Amino acid sequence: MSKTLRYIILLSSFVGSISFQAFSQAGKTETEEKIPLYQGVKAELDLASIVMSAISNGETYSVEANVQVNLREKYFPVLEMGFAGANKISHNDYGFKTNGIFARIGIDYNLMKPNAPDASIRKYFFLGGRYAFSPFSYDVTNVIVEDDYWGGEAVRDFLGMKTTKHWLEVVAGLKVEVFQNIYMGWNVRIKILLGQEKLGEISPWYIPGVGIKSTGANWGFNYTIGYKF
Repeated sequence: MSKTLRYIILLSSFVGSISFQAFSQAGKTETEEKIPLYQGVKAELDLASIVMSAISNGETYSVEANVQVNLREKYFPVLEMGFAGANKISHNDYGFKTNGIFARIGIDYNLMKPNAPDASIRKYFFLGGRYAFSPFSYDVTNVIVEDDYWGGEAVRDFLGMKTTKHWLEVVAGLKVEVFQNIYMGWNVRIKILLGQEKLGEISPWYIPGVGIKSTGANWGFNYTIGYKF
């Protein structure tokens, strides 16, 4: 069984267990009964991506934000969007350049007891899942290509290559209301690319929304500030 398939099964089981726990509860506590379904919309900006972009000296950069709906202090459907890119020149003059948008859609589930309507401090510890994708183009320059037929080597540039990458994510984090309607929090996430690259394909070194491509799963970190409307 491939690593990707194992990751997909793991993610599906994880998200499925969250959904089962969330929707199969036979009864609600007195606090939950008092909480109306709709509890507002929160818009958040990721500060971690901005800081990491500033210290990368332009080699990689990204910015992202999200909008989520609060349903009964337990369920948080979320849409995340961002823009990211890279401009990398290696020591042997091999170059890679890209930029593009990315989007994620999913849901978070609050594992803590729901905050009462009159709670002075609102806090959440959540687990969630995401489906994500990014359509982007990229350039790879100064690639040494060997000629198996005639022999010898040639330096080539591969410009304007286009692709769309899809991946799944598992997310866990903490969020706290620090002032009235102002929230700060953090999360960690594991990112699992879907699909197999074609044999001989010039694959991208960096994927918007994923980061520098690794041989296994990628990890991510966000530190957000947001406002509840």
